[in-house]
Amino acid sequence: MANINLLPIEYKEKEKFNIRRILIILFVVLLAFGTVYLYYYLELQIDYKEQQLRMMKTELAALEKIIKEVKDLEKDKKIVEGRIEVIEGLIKNQTHLSRILGEYSASLLDEVWIDNLSLSANQTFDFTANTYNNYLIAKYMVTLKDDPTFDNIELAYVRKSTIKEEDRDIEIVNFKLSGLFIPKRAE
Repeated sequence: MANINLLPIEYKEKEKFNIRRILIILFVVLLAFGTVYLYYYLELQIDYKEQQLRMMKTELAALEKIIKEVKDLEKDKKIVEGRIEVIEGLIKNQTHLSRILGEYSASLLDEVWIDNLSLSANQTFDFTANTYNNYLIAKYMVTLKDDPTFDNIELAYVRKSTIKEEDRDIEIVNFKLSGLFIPKRAE
């Protein structure tokens, strides 16, 4: 039998194998897969970096709390150190003050009683006291002037008043003295 083509010319037989077309299709498919792969790879990288950022923010918040606690502890440490210094100063001055009070009590006459005693940092003192008469005030001032522990004794004022003792009124003399205290060396 003879091979007769009854189809019109427009229906020409197509090529069975076109390498150029296959390469273009293959390139487009590979490009699409590459684009999809790159997209998902970048998405994963973005998610990973965002997760790291969240973790760093939580660590930063925890570190900020720790830093705040450290600052509070340093502030508390300074306060405690200040208190310790005050306590050490009080302990150190305790013997000094007890010596001062011992010197005052040693110089005190039996007929004189002290109402108020103050000693400033520059070793000046003021005190108010009561006694029975002006002679005892003069005697007490002489006693203080003769004592090497006291210097520059001055009488600020003298006031007479009466107090009620049982059934009778007793006249007393209130006075104020000031001066300089010269502490003895501790041995």
